Amino acid sequence: GTSQLKFSEYCVMCWELLKSKAFFYAILFVFVTPAIGNINTTAAGQVKISWAGVQNFQNQMFSVLGNLMFIMGLWLVKKKFLNSSWRMMLIVTTVFLLLLDSFFITLTVFDVVRNQYFYLGETVLVEVPKAANFVVSTFVVVEMADHGNEGLVYGLMTTAGNLGLPVGNAIGNQIYRLFEPSISSTNNYIEDTLAFRRTVFYSFLVSYGFSFLSLAVLYFLPRQKAEAQERKATWSRRPIYGYVTVAMLSVAFIYSLMVNFMSMIPSTMCLEFAGGDGCNSALAKPPLSSNNSNSSNVLLR
Repeated sequence: GTSQLKFSEYCVMCWELLKSKAFFYAILFVFVTPAIGNINTTAAGQVKISWAGVQNFQNQMFSVLGNLMFIMGLWLVKKKFLNSSWRMMLIVTTVFLLLLDSFFITLTVFDVVRNQYFYLGETVLVEVPKAANFVVSTFVVVEMADHGNEGLVYGLMTTAGNLGLPVGNAIGNQIYRLFEPSISSTNNYIEDTLAFRRTVFYSFLVSYGFSFLSLAVLYFLPRQKAEAQERKATWSRRPIYGYVTVAMLSVAFIYSLMVNFMSMIPSTMCLEFAGGDGCNSALAKPPLSSNNSNSSNVLLR
């Protein structure tokens, strides 16, 4: 049988891993990529519901089809692109996703085609490139792991990746509240003016810009398995890498937790830090606006 590690020995092994420059680069990639790439416009949900008219049943049915396409994407990567450059694979899939998304979004926002089946077609098509992205992130975990620390590597890298998502959402809440007219107000989607359509479209362009910017983080990603192994074998180990990793993930956890919780609590969701318009301006609004806001929240549920 295998001997069980003591907690102190596990902590030492964890610290040795965090001191590795190769692992530090991998953590930066899996954390920063979603933190930048997921600064998505807050208008996406309203465009889907209010303008494309997507119903729950159709949404769920297309989600099932999307899952089947994701499985097909995994098979395609395994058969055709297993030895391709990870960086090039992510560049191609990211650009393809953005071009595809911009096509459906532009036609929907400017009322050229507003049909739920047309809009949901994108959710099926994007699953193939998403599968490629998933495979690459999995490969990174596999290559960073050594015998005996597989669970530790998986846990740390998954935690870093999962922390990047709420950080991106929190930053997005603070950026997109600046757009005027407000892209979070249901009334603006009902009025559907040309000026507001442009505002929504510009918010999507900002989202695409952040997605392109996230490609700069590919510098931290090995090109393939051989380079990942070379980094592990030859790159240095210094305590500073561990300190920076722990500090970065701790700050990200606290920041995302604060912003996301504050945006859900009625008494703090108006704060600018939480993505609101400011509590003073919220108090200054007439009661009718408050009622309209409550009605909008009911419609979105």
